[in-house]
Amino acid sequence: MSVSIRVAKVTDVPELVPLAARTFPLACPPEMDRAAIQDFIRDELSEEVFGNWIADDNVYVIVATDGAMLVGYSVCTNGELPTDGELDQQLPADSTVLLSKFYVDPDFHGAGVSKKMMTYLIEHYAATAERWMWLGTNKANVRAIGFYERVGFKHIGTRQFNVGGAIADDVVLARRLPSIEDS
Repeated sequence: MSVSIRVAKVTDVPELVPLAARTFPLACPPEMDRAAIQDFIRDELSEEVFGNWIADDNVYVIVATDGAMLVGYSVCTNGELPTDGELDQQLPADSTVLLSKFYVDPDFHGAGVSKKMMTYLIEHYAATAERWMWLGTNKANVRAIGFYERVGFKHIGTRQFNVGGAIADDVVLARRLPSIEDS
């Protein structure tokens, strides 16, 4: 296995959609209504949505590949702050990025793909004006929370997240981003 990370292209969209459909349910609590999950995938992870993200200068989409196959992806949005949340720490809107999506195909869990993707993102944002990265993940998503903590994220609160009409309780985590000026 030789996984590499790169910026997503419009030509990746037909493969991103089924990857998202396979991976998004893994982050949902087991008791969540499956129809709500399918509604979310249909409405929020469609070809049109991915195409719009890739074309948007305020959104940064990367993919992990093993040969020609996509095995992971991430979507980051500049300037988006947590809503519907109870936060212990406020983040600055002008220098904060939302790690909106961060998924790896289950066949590649434990193979270092997540770490490679996160390293790529951190290196990218070190050369930008963004100083904070935050994310929300379901409070029952213990594996993901453990990974994010290992790469420097700290709990800063909670929020609710709408998944196809079903409300999920998320933890909100954030980390300071390095800057090339810090070196």
